[in-house]
Amino acid sequence: MKKILRSAVFKVIISLSLIMILLYLMRGKYGEIAAALKNTNIRIFALGFTIFLITIGVASYRFLLIIRAQGVTNINFKDAASLSFIGLFFNNFLPTSIGGDLVKAYCLSHKTRDRIGSFASVLVDRLIGLLTMIFMASVALLFIQSSIISDDIRQVLYGITALALILVLLIINKTFAKKVSGILAFARPMAIKFKEAYYTIHHYKHNKRLIAKSLAISVMSQLLSYLSFGTIAFSMGARISPIDAFLRIPLVSLMSMLPSLNGLGLREGATVVLFGPLIGKESAFAVSILWILVLLMSSIIGGLIYALSPQFRVKFNDLKKEAAR
Repeated sequence: MKKILRSAVFKVIISLSLIMILLYLMRGKYGEIAAALKNTNIRIFALGFTIFLITIGVASYRFLLIIRAQGVTNINFKDAASLSFIGLFFNNFLPTSIGGDLVKAYCLSHKTRDRIGSFASVLVDRLIGLLTMIFMASVALLFIQSSIISDDIRQVLYGITALALILVLLIINKTFAKKVSGILAFARPMAIKFKEAYYTIHHYKHNKRLIAKSLAISVMSQLLSYLSFGTIAFSMGARISPIDAFLRIPLVSLMSMLPSLNGLGLREGATVVLFGPLIGKESAFAVSILWILVLLMSSIIGGLIYALSPQFRVKFNDLKKEAAR
């Protein structure tokens, strides 16, 4: 419990510090930012938000395919979408290591009665989304000029990419996994759980059709999120070309993976750095505020679904125990 609390405090401090730094750097431009937000076209913004909801729906379909690959038949698209929204809610409103994925997996296990399989499904879904984002970000890094992203930031992004690829290697490489389980042997229960979870996940590797289909769906989901971002920017008069969206948004997502309160502060700073040269720093900061609004609105939907869905209800004491395992 103390580790969870320390982690939460650390993330909150990082996010608040980054927000304060960003607000300081944008001092003197609050009037322009407020004017940009005031001129937002509500109808176009609503369209951007609707596209974002469709993005979640597409990602939910990928999640459904991954769940059903384990032979689960009592989960439908509505359930998968509900779990995706619930995950968003806990990602944005629960600043601890008991995050959206854990809650999502635990809620799923209530329906499937298979705890290991549920956690494996959520992890594989996350990894496929991560792979897609890494691929798009890697392509973007090849074309983004050093005048836009400094060499230091570029090295950090390469480091995040490398760590993510190592994680993927751990999942798909049985020899690598055996070495890790050997290292964990000093804590025998942990090693046993690792092996059990690993072999549940590993069978996905041989389902090439599922992986190919999931990756294709993931690319579609990413492209829709870029369209949503561009539409939201357009709602306040900022025009972002499709190629700029394709090259820069994956890098914003990659930067947001660094330790923080669900990317808060990192995401906004990256948006200003990457899109400021295109639409102006004031407009870029205003767009980042609208994007936070989109995330919060989506999260509220997840909170309502959670509150009105007793079949997914979990006790926080159970979640704390699960996080400690």
